Formats: sequence, structure tokens, C-alpha cells
Amino acid sequence: MDEAEKPVNSLGEFVDRVSRLRQLWGLAKHKELWFRGESMDYGETILRPELYRPASDVSLKPIWKLLKIENDLYDEFRRNAVERSNEKTPEEDWDWDSYFLMQHHDGPTRLLDWSDGALMALHFALRNKKDDAHDARVYVLESYRLSEHLKSLPDIKLLEQDWKNYGAKHPSYDLDDDAWEDAYLPADEETLAEMNVPRPPLVLDFPLITRRIAAQRSRFIVFGTEANWLFEEFQKPDSTIKVIVIAAGSRSKIRQELRDCGVTESVIYPDLDGLGREMKQLWDDRRAAAEENS
Repeated sequence: MDEAEKPVNSLGEFVDRVSRLRQLWGLAKHKELWFRGESMDYGETILRPELYRPASDVSLKPIWKLLKIENDLYDEFRRNAVERSNEKTPEEDWDWDSYFLMQHHDGPTRLLDWSDGALMALHFALRNKKDDAHDARVYVLESYRLSEHLKSLPDIKLLEQDWKNYGAKHPSYDLDDDAWEDAYLPADEETLAEMNVPRPPLVLDFPLITRRIAAQRSRFIVFGTEANWLFEEFQKPDSTIKVIVIAAGSRSKIRQELRDCGVTESVIYPDLDGLGREMKQLWDDRRAAAEENS
């Protein structure tokens, strides 16, 4: 096994592996790598958003059906979210902001969470103790190169023109010709009949609109209609995505090392729910610790 493929057994080894990937890609110091933690190997469903990850006993629904369901849920979330949200969001940005909020509050979307904080992603990979028997994984993304590749695809060039044509057909909508990314937002069947969701995903750039999103240093990729797009990108020899495997036997040790570095549940979720979950994790650790049972 190549050294770069061996599971890491400590926080120091993890940080060293991240540094090597930065050198491999020749990424400038001022540019950020993106990271995504997953608690185990999900096989061919890795690097998929919640909407495109089927339940264990149910096959994936057709994409057109998933888009319809997502839009129904999105409309319902937006209808109720304003009254429940403490965040002050500009009215013109509410379509995207509400989509990000829906994702961050466990709603099913085509958004895939990333972070530009390596230790944040490592915490997410290790926080679920029921997966302690499995190696965990942190995926590392060179987002700048991926973004440039995506924007050069014929699909995106066609989308830009289709968006302009759609705006010209519906002048009352007052659409910005340069806001073609809005075609990735959930939409009703009538809109989708005229303006198809593109096949490839899109790397997004957006303001950190809530304390939680800011604390997690969140980044997002929004998927199009191809559920396996990032998985297939990951499989390429020159992929913009690499993986760091965390050995199952070292999960508890690295969780402690993260805690010693101040990366805890209440830091990542800066509210009382996060603090309560942190106390629950401490209780689980102390309940299982041999020194607490002597």
C-alpha cells in the first residue's frame, strides 16, 4: 500500500497528510482546501447529498421525482422558516439563503456540505460513535481547479444561454442574465419544463449567513441531475478529490486530540443544542472509560 493510502492513527499524521496534498496540488498558501468528513465508506454512494442517497431498503427514486419532492419540501420550509429564523437575510437573497438554512437544519437537498477547516471535517467524520468499528474518511477537494473545470463544460455554456433565453421569454420575472446559477435552485414542474436543472454540479461561493455556518467554515457544492458526478470525479487518476482514511482503532484517540485542540461539538454548533450534545459525548466517553469504573 502506498504511504499516502495508509490509514492515519493520530491528529499529527492527519495534519501532515493534508500538508502533503497541498504540496501535491501546488496550491498557493492563501487558497483554501475544502474538506468533507464521512463516518465510513459508503461505497458507490460516497460524496452524494442527502437527496441522492437512498435508504438502505429503498432504491433511489427517479431524478425527476426527487426534484419534485425537493421543491415541495423547499416551499414548505421557506413558508415556515422566516418566522422561526433569527437571522436577518436580504430579501433578494432569500431563495439561496433559505436553501442553505434548510440544508444546515437537516432538510434533504442537493447541497453537499464541505468545510475549509480540516479539523472541522475530521470532527464530523469521528463524532458518530456507532461507527467506531469502521474506518472514517475525510475527503479533500481542490475546489479552484474543480470550479474551473465545471465552468468550462459544454453543459454550463448551454445553461448560460438557456438562462438568458428563459429571462427574455419572461421579462416580468426581471431575471439577471448573469445569475444563471439560480437554475440550480429547486423549482416547480412548470419551470423545470422550460429550464432544466444541469447535469454536473456547481461549486458555490456565498456569505456565511448564520453563526452555525460561520462556525463550521461551511462551503457547498450544489448537485445537478447526476447523482454520481463527484464519485466519478474521485475515481479519476488526476482527480481534484483525494481521501484521508482514519483508522477505526484510532477514532477515540483522535477525538480526544481534537478536544484538546478545542474542536468540540459546542464550537461547531454554537448553541445550547451543541453544548448539550458535547456533554452527551463526554458522558459516553466517561461511561466507557476503564478509569471511571475502578
